[in-house]
Amino acid sequence: MSYLRLAGNNSDPDAFIAAAEQVTEGYASKIGRLENVTAVGTIDAETGRVSMLVIGTVLLPIGGEVDIQQTSEATLEQFRGDTR
Repeated sequence: MSYLRLAGNNSDPDAFIAAAEQVTEGYASKIGRLENVTAVGTIDAETGRVSMLVIGTVLLPIGGEVDIQQTSEATLEQFRGDTR
């Protein structure tokens, strides 16, 4: 999610989404122990908000699996130079 927030500094923020999804999927697979991870990022230019939906499967220690999904939202970061 933090990676997607930086898209505002890119000349084409929407092109940043695929890279952010890839970073998120890798992180969720390693840290979250999720299998079959899919991340879907969105940028709402009107509100200045970004969101990332992560979907995956957790293998239970007693057998079986559970499907998990979580959405995180944040403000799109845009750094601007001093305009004075």
